[in-house]
Amino acid sequence: MAISRRAFMGVISGSTFLATLGAPALRASALPEISSALKFDEGVASGDPRSDSVMLWTRAVPVDASPTAPVLLQVSDDDTFDAPILETLLEASAEADYTVRACIDGLEPGRHYFFRFVGGQGTTSRLGRTMTARAHTDDSPVNLGFASCQSYEQAYYGSWARMLEDDKNKPAEEQIEFVLHLGDFIYERSWHKRLDGGPQSRYVPPFPDGQETEDNRHAVSLADYRHLYKTYLRDPHLQEARARWPFLCIWDDHEFSNNCFQAYSTYGEQPLFEPQRKLDANQAWFEFIPAVLSEATGSQAHDFASVDLPPNESDANAAAVGSISIYRRLRWGAHIDIFLTDTRSYRSEASLPEHLAEKLGLPMNTVRLVEIADGGKAYNNGSPPAVLPYAEAENPAVDREPGTCLGLEQREWFLESLSQSTARWKLWGNALPLLPLRIDMSTVPMAGFEDSVFSIDPWAGYPYEMTLLLEQLREDGVTGLVSLSGDHHMHAAGAIHASASEPEQPPVCVDFSVAGISSTSLYDNVADVARRGNPGFQPLVYTEGDSGELPTWNMTLMQGVLASMAYDKVGIGAVSDWLGPNEANPGLSFVDTTAKGYGLARFGPDSLDVSLVTMPDLTQAFDDAPLPASIARFSVAAWEGDAPPVVDGPEFSGEKPFPFSVL
Repeated sequence: MAISRRAFMGVISGSTFLATLGAPALRASALPEISSALKFDEGVASGDPRSDSVMLWTRAVPVDASPTAPVLLQVSDDDTFDAPILETLLEASAEADYTVRACIDGLEPGRHYFFRFVGGQGTTSRLGRTMTARAHTDDSPVNLGFASCQSYEQAYYGSWARMLEDDKNKPAEEQIEFVLHLGDFIYERSWHKRLDGGPQSRYVPPFPDGQETEDNRHAVSLADYRHLYKTYLRDPHLQEARARWPFLCIWDDHEFSNNCFQAYSTYGEQPLFEPQRKLDANQAWFEFIPAVLSEATGSQAHDFASVDLPPNESDANAAAVGSISIYRRLRWGAHIDIFLTDTRSYRSEASLPEHLAEKLGLPMNTVRLVEIADGGKAYNNGSPPAVLPYAEAENPAVDREPGTCLGLEQREWFLESLSQSTARWKLWGNALPLLPLRIDMSTVPMAGFEDSVFSIDPWAGYPYEMTLLLEQLREDGVTGLVSLSGDHHMHAAGAIHASASEPEQPPVCVDFSVAGISSTSLYDNVADVARRGNPGFQPLVYTEGDSGELPTWNMTLMQGVLASMAYDKVGIGAVSDWLGPNEANPGLSFVDTTAKGYGLARFGPDSLDVSLVTMPDLTQAFDDAPLPASIARFSVAAWEGDAPPVVDGPEFSGEKPFPFSVL
């Protein structure tokens, strides 16, 4: 692998080292005679495999608190290390919180390799196993896991435990080759209690700095973000997962700040500009998440580089955001191109303030209001209304640029890369769901309501750019685009139309959205709102059945408002099914907003199989890996030309979630 001068300078200035198999100068290294004993409390990890290279990682802390310490990396064909194929001496430094990243090339494609790190006085890390990407000529099916949203405090990591247990018991050809982590690896906020007022399952220890509020604590410094990664990585199941599989990681918002954009946090009524905090969050992510950035030739991605923040807000924002770039492309075997995007660093501010709908007398943000606000001066072919169609309020977006999740440069890279790809499958590692998740309020008789958007934080809040992307892909003849997404703490699946407002147009791609590993489900959050004095909203969210509370929120999204209202009154699934489906959500095949769990995908030459695994609510510690509560399985045949993608399923193992259990 050629090393550019930019990559080399990144190695000199940071914690990344480069080693090539077969380079004699890097072979048979030995620790100095007097070397500090090392602690490897956060385990080992690997990331971003190519067919000939991979990034290896550990955190090696000297027990004598030395500012630097030598650490020996060993790579082997087997787990005995009788004959290592590489030994190279690295250095752990307090400057990088003793994290070490080593990019190893000269490897063979589609192979498992074992690695470990060695310190003085016989101290050794746990064993790590990684796998290089399959060769571009290898047309074998590819198995992967995908995951998102792993709050340390809200539940234990039974999802990782189950994924590990099942994988060890599968034949080699069915085992996971890599894990796609779609963001919210950490949560920057630590809540004092659960939504119901009870204690959290476990707590993040006090921040080194941190800011305390009535409801929570949150990270404010580099020390705080490092503290979070160290806390999370001491969980035995997450640590074992990183030691067993290479991870391909992107971030969502909680790696910096909830619902953030660029270098702005959004905890209060107005966005708060926090460039130093963004810089600190970027640095901690780079230190603890192994990813190939500057080391990949021809890539827009680059390693973290600390910068002095200019006094001007615009320049400081650009500097903080530009301190690292993580959007990148990988290839796995003959049939999969992988595109990893960043939907936070370059996105525009949310098109609507939080309480505008209420001020306009609307129950929720309507589809039309979101499209006007997000489209800005480009709405209606460049002729936006001066006055909103509600309460005769002025249109605040009349001179605004259209909204964006990706930013212009990343969007152009994404479109160009997709159009150039010759792979059967284009796998989009996408932090945010593409599914519209609209509420068909227009079906309520004589109420005068309009269809509404449940949340404007995901792609549903950026319809202008989403439509632009998908229409361009249609024009370019791009097929095989599969979005694997996270963020929303729910399992969901569907075929995605370029515009949900034009369902007569055929779908362009498919999206499988995975629930959180451990984070509070979307349903629990919505139900909490419904319980707080919102009787009109309650039937759309839950109803009391003979066996307890039933999540009609799932029914609302799939079958529609009238279906949920009818079920709340009569409790007969057939009536609700007759009233559906929710035509505001074309293509939606499945949703379970109560779920926690993970996803599995198998990409074959001609078909894709996806399993969304739902785990029980693991608020207590466990000894043995818990069994799944339910598994929803789907298949998608490869499509070409003008043929639209079709999502077949779900087929269930275990308990069917509501409303599938009654329809």
